[in-house]
Amino acid sequence: MKKLVLTAAVLGFAASIASAQVYSQNIVGYSKKSLIAEKFEIISAQFLASETNGISLGNALSGIEDQDQVLFWNGAGYDVYTYWAGYGWYDASATVESDDVLIPQGSSVWVKSSAGSDLTVAGEVTSADSVTNTLSAGFNMVASPYPVAMKLSDLPVNALSDQDQAIIWNGAGYDSYTYWAGYGWYDASATVESDDVTVPVGGGFWLSSAAGGQIVFNKSF
Repeated sequence: MKKLVLTAAVLGFAASIASAQVYSQNIVGYSKKSLIAEKFEIISAQFLASETNGISLGNALSGIEDQDQVLFWNGAGYDVYTYWAGYGWYDASATVESDDVLIPQGSSVWVKSSAGSDLTVAGEVTSADSVTNTLSAGFNMVASPYPVAMKLSDLPVNALSDQDQAIIWNGAGYDSYTYWAGYGWYDASATVESDDVTVPVGGGFWLSSAAGGQIVFNKSF
C-alpha cells in the first residue's frame, strides 16, 4: 500500500454539504450523507455501540469506498485513517489496523471520499438523560450526542466563556458566530442575533473554547 500524505489546516477544508436524515426505531438508528469525490465533509457521532461511548470506524461506517479517509483533530493536527477495500481501516503508516478506533459520542470528524459515496453512520440512540464531554482550550470538533438538529442556543451556557466561537462550514466557506456572555450568539458583524443558527442532524462544527472544561448535553426528546 502506498503511504498517503495529507496536509490540512483547521479552517482550510473545502467540503460539500449534503442533507442528512435519521431513521430510528426504538433505540437503533442511522444517519446518511452523500459524499462528493475528493471533497471533505464533517460527520458526527450521534449514535453509539452498546459497549462503548461512541462508534468505531470498522463497525459503524458503511458505504465506505477504497481509500476513503477519516481525520480526527487531536488539538495540534490530524490523525488520519484510510480505508483499504478488503483489508479495513489503517493509520497513516498503512501498517496499524484501526478498525477499533472510536469516534467519541458528541464529537465530529472530517471524512473525505475518494470517488463519491453514500455514507451511513449507524448505532444505538443513547438512552442517557445527559452526556458529558471535555472541551480543550482552543479548537474542538463537536456535535450533539443525540440524533437531533442543534441550535447554537442549545449549547450549555455554563460550558461557554465570553467570546467563544462556533465555526460552521456553509458549503463554500465558514460562518463564524461569537458567544457574548449575557446576550447570546451573534454573527461576525456582532449585530445579528444568531441563537437560532442550526447544525443539522449528522453534522458537526468547530467550537473555539477560551477556557475548556466540561460540556453537558441534556436530552431534548
